[in-house]
Order: sequence, then structure tokens, then C-alpha cells
Amino acid sequence: MTQIIEISTQYQLANLSALIRAGRLGEPQRRRILVVANNSVSPELTPAADAMPGSAGLLSDFDLVVDWNATIWPNHPKAFGISGERAPIMERALRREWDIAEAEPLELIVESLPSHPAGALTQIFATADISVHSDGLMSYGPIRNPLTLPQWQRLRAICYTDLLPGITPRQLAEHGPERVVLPAADLAKVIDDMTAEVADDLASANLDAPIESSALVLGQYLAQLDLITAEEELDLHLQMLDVVKDAGLSTVVFKPHPTSARTTIGPLRRRSEELGLDFVLADVPLLAEIVVSATRPELVVSCFSTGLATAKGLYGCATAAVGTTELLAALAPYQNSNRIPLTIIDALHSGRYALPGTLAEAGAGSGAPAGPGAPRDLNPLIDAVTYCMQSKSASYLRQKAIDFLDGAVGGPDMKYFKRKRLTALDLPGRLEMPRHRKTLSAAKQRLISQAKRTQHVLKDYGITVDTSKLRKNG
Repeated sequence: MTQIIEISTQYQLANLSALIRAGRLGEPQRRRILVVANNSVSPELTPAADAMPGSAGLLSDFDLVVDWNATIWPNHPKAFGISGERAPIMERALRREWDIAEAEPLELIVESLPSHPAGALTQIFATADISVHSDGLMSYGPIRNPLTLPQWQRLRAICYTDLLPGITPRQLAEHGPERVVLPAADLAKVIDDMTAEVADDLASANLDAPIESSALVLGQYLAQLDLITAEEELDLHLQMLDVVKDAGLSTVVFKPHPTSARTTIGPLRRRSEELGLDFVLADVPLLAEIVVSATRPELVVSCFSTGLATAKGLYGCATAAVGTTELLAALAPYQNSNRIPLTIIDALHSGRYALPGTLAEAGAGSGAPAGPGAPRDLNPLIDAVTYCMQSKSASYLRQKAIDFLDGAVGGPDMKYFKRKRLTALDLPGRLEMPRHRKTLSAAKQRLISQAKRTQHVLKDYGITVDTSKLRKNG
């Protein structure tokens, strides 16, 4: 059986190589084809995952590397789908191009379903078994749109790196797939190999050795996602510097997000000087995990980046989250796929759930440990948020959500929920209905509204509708 493995980011490539090297994807002699999709808005201007520094050594884990953008040109990977009539024709063409026998069984290992490019590959290879590989903290939450019947009938497994021991990703859990778990230490070995490969790039940026008394600040592109304004994002990054100062460290290593604007660098450099902190710019096209592996910071600071979880899970760094409370209040709609990563990072840096080595969120006051005692189990909170995000696909979690919310109403955990959402789902914590509306079902309300709207028209024909009787008699 040949495996067709689709990725769109270098972080995914590192995870897949780690899975292969750890023997989690079957026997070593199995033929593996890597399909690389460049999903950036302007793929002509952005290097694909296999062309980024640090990827060359990973490509040896695959028998063939395919440029998906070139295969479907001039279409964009995120927009390219295929009709049922054309799919068999393209499958025959790709099997011939990729040297796959016509009758040979296939296994697809793809990123998030059902969106493209993963969705397109499942359409083309319509009889292949399907496995899904995770992409950081996103995998701990539900998918936005349900799978098609042919997709979930062929779904076999979910492959993920165990960044949060004791927590199982909820992605596609409603279909009961097999869980293929990669220990964080196996991914760390791959990241270390990538770090050695890019030693010259790191040296040219003065990032090739551990930096004493340093904190790595990971920028995010929240303004570009319209989650906050550019001014609010700058203020968020300035708060991160305050956390570094309060932690008693002397050096800030700032790594901007690859797709973010660079307008924050100047203000951050000036603020660092005001605080008496050395400022090191890590504006390099490298994974944040590679920078962590090379510089070994004592603290990693961000908002809700997956980099916080990987820095702690792979290298044991202390971490701090900034601005998560404000983003929880602002994030909309409730189904936004960033909600689970945001919830997890906020919870792990709050007193009730905090892990050892996490610092309280900035704005809470200081860089002291987030909370005393052993952390609480995070699974019930994730179950409840997952159900509120996708109540249809996650209907199996309804009773768990009710049980959690029964004990959470009036407490600090209610910041993870919206009252209107709880009301729509008839869950504890919902808004109370006005007394005069409590006895009427939604169907009755619609009937009364329709009758009122037609009253004026009916009067022209001498017909009167008494809505009070409708209300009285139900």
C-alpha cells in the first residue's frame, strides 16, 4: 500500500517525519509520496514547506515529493475541488504520473478535513483509506463543517503529537477514529536535526547558541485575522515585554510571525531599551521551535500561539500568556476555530488549571507562578466548549457540557462561554426569558408573528385575526 501524505506547513512536515521515524505510520519500507501544498495568499511570493530552511533532511523520509500547486496550476489549493465525473480521470492521471499501479490500494494522510486541499485529494482518490494528521492546538477542537458521507466512512485514524499529556484531541472524535499518538520527545529529535541543518542561518542572526537570561517573545498576526486592531496588537506585544522584565530576565528575543507586518519591531526595540532589556531580533524564516532549540530561552511569551505548548512540551520552557482574557471576550463567532487554542492557553496559565512552569497572564500583576496546588483536569472544560462550538457534530458531549456548566455558573470558568450561546443551546448559565414569553414555544411565536403581519391585508377582505386567542389557547 502506498501512502499519499499531504502537508502545507513546515511544522506539519516535521510532525510527519517524526511519525515516520518513530514507526507510527507503518513499516519503513512502505512507499510514501509527499504532496506539498502552498496555501498562502500569494504562493508565488512565499516558499513552500519543502523549500524552507531546515526541510531538506526531512524529505529523505519520502520516496517522492510532489508540488501540488504545480499539479493543479493555475488553480489555488484552497479553491481547487473536482466533480465526481472528473475525479476518476484525474486519479488515473495522477497514478500514472506518480507511478502507482492502477489497482494498488492507497492510504491518504491529510490535514484538516473537509476543506481543500485535503478535501480534493479525498475526492480524487475516492477509495483510499483516510487518516488525518493534526496541526498544533487546532486539533484539540472540533472541525467547523461536517465530513461528507464518503469521507467519514473511510476515516481510519487521527495522528497527533502529545503536546498536552492527558488530553485527547476532539477533532473528529464523533467518528471514533483510531488515535496514533507521537510522544513530544520524538518531535523534539526532529526539531534538533532541523536546527543542526540551519546552523549557518542561525549563526548569521546570532541565534546559534543558548542566550542566557533570555525570553523568547512570539509575535502573532491577530490584527490580520481581524481579531483585534493593529494598535491593540502593538499594545499586546508591549505588555509581553513587561512580563519579561517582571520575570527578572535581561534579554528579549523577538520573533515576529512570518505573515505579520513588521511595524511593531521599532516600538518594541524602544520599549526594551526603556526597560533596560537587551533586544535581539529573530526575523528569520525558521520555525519558532528551531529558535527555541538553538537559544534555549528560560521563558517563552505569546498570546495563544501553539509555540507556547511546543516550547513547554518539547523543551520544558516556562511560558506566559498575554491578553487571552480580552480575546476570549472579543472572539466571534463562538464557532471560531481559534477558540479551543485560546481556551487551552488561557486555562493553562490561570490558577485553576495552571501547569507548573506557567506564569499568570499579563495584567494580573506579576510574573509569579499562576496558581498554587495541583492543576485541575482540563478535559471537562474542553468538552463543554467543544459542544457549545459545534452542538450538532459534538452532540455526544451534551450531558458532559451540562454537568460542567452546572458547577461553573457564577464562577471564573464562565468567561469561556457566551450567555447568548448558552441560551440558544438551552444550557445552564442561559439568559432568562421574559415571563410573558416563557409559555410560548418558538413555533407558536412564529405563528403569532405571521398572523400579525397579515392582519392589515386580511382586513381588506373583512377578515379579522384575533392573536390574543392564539396566545391564550396555544
